[in-house]
Amino acid sequence: IRSCFSSSPTPFIFPLKTQILRSPSKLQFQHNVSLIVSLTVGTPPQNVSMVLDTGSELSWVHCNQTTRNNQPDPTMFNPNQSTSYKPIPCFSPTCVNKTQDFPIPPSCDSDNLCHATLSYADASSSDGNLASDTFHLGSSGNISGLVFGCMDSIFSSNADEDSKTTGLMGMNRGSLSFVSQMGFPKFSYCISGSNLSGLLLLGDSNVTWLTPLNYTPLVQISRPLPYFDRVAYTVQLQGIKVS
Repeated sequence: IRSCFSSSPTPFIFPLKTQILRSPSKLQFQHNVSLIVSLTVGTPPQNVSMVLDTGSELSWVHCNQTTRNNQPDPTMFNPNQSTSYKPIPCFSPTCVNKTQDFPIPPSCDSDNLCHATLSYADASSSDGNLASDTFHLGSSGNISGLVFGCMDSIFSSNADEDSKTTGLMGMNRGSLSFVSQMGFPKFSYCISGSNLSGLLLLGDSNVTWLTPLNYTPLVQISRPLPYFDRVAYTVQLQGIKVS
C-alpha cells in the first residue's frame, strides 16, 4: 500500500502471527483471523502485541497503572513503569490539529489531558488518553515520541480472544497512524499459506523472488462526502462480475 509521504527512511521488518478467532455468536460478519505484531514500548521496554488494522488511524495499547502482587500484567502496558511516557495535554497542537479525522472528536479529561473514544464496525470500542512514548523495533532501532492511545477502558465483541493481545496498530492514511508517524511512503505485509506466520515490511524493499505485481491507483478525495473516509485506502471499482 502506498501512502502520501516523501521521505523514505530505512525499512523495518516485523514478524507477523495469525490468530484464529472463534466465530462470534452475534456478529457473523466479523473476520475470523487477526494479524498480530509483537514489539516493545517504553523505558525500560514492555512487551506488547498489537492487532494490525489498515482501516484505523490511532494505535493504542491497553493500559493498567497498577500491578498484581508487584508483578506487571503481561497483557497490559503500565505507563507508570516507563520513564519515557508522556501524556498529551488537550490544548496541545497534537490534540487540537492532528485528530481531525477521528470519528469522535477528542475531549479534555479532569486533568486537562487529551481524551479519545474509538469505536469500530464490530461494535467494540476503546477509551483513554493520548500519550507519547518510545517504540522499540528490535535490531531496526527505536522510535521516540510516537503518539498512541493509552486506553484504560476496553469493550470487545470477542473478549476471550482480544484478551490475548495488548492493543491495535493503526495503519491508515491519518496523520497519527503508525506508518504515517514513521514517515514511510510504502508498507506491505505477507501471510504464508502454509503456517501461521508472516512479515510486515515498513518501507521499500527489492524482493527478487516476487512475481510481477499488478497495481491500482488509490483514490484521493479531499472534500467531505457522506460515508466516505478520506484517510482510508480507497480504490475505484469498475464493476462486479459473477461467474
